[in-house]
Amino acid sequence: SSAIKQSILDKLMVEVEANLGTAMTYTLFEYAKDNKELLMENQPVNTVTSVSNSIAIGTPDVPASKKKDKKEQLSKTQKRKLADKTDNKGELPRGWNWVDVIK
Repeated sequence: SSAIKQSILDKLMVEVEANLGTAMTYTLFEYAKDNKELLMENQPVNTVTSVSNSIAIGTPDVPASKKKDKKEQLSKTQKRKLADKTDNKGELPRGWNWVDVIK
């Protein structure tokens, strides 16, 4: 609810003011994790129950076709180009999409 959100934000703002001037992202997450019961104490509990009715038409479940999907076959040239672009694990090298600032 919005009242619970506002109370959580108010409690977090108190922590922010206490840690002002320091790197506090990790501190705020740890505070929220350690005090989650305190922060969520007034949260109403919603119990959701769902009933699913399924009616069989008379045809048993038949597994999908047993054929395995074939992988796309690459030519030697395509494999070479792919190998030139990537490392031995098939990953692009670090920085392949970086912008050249010096240019």
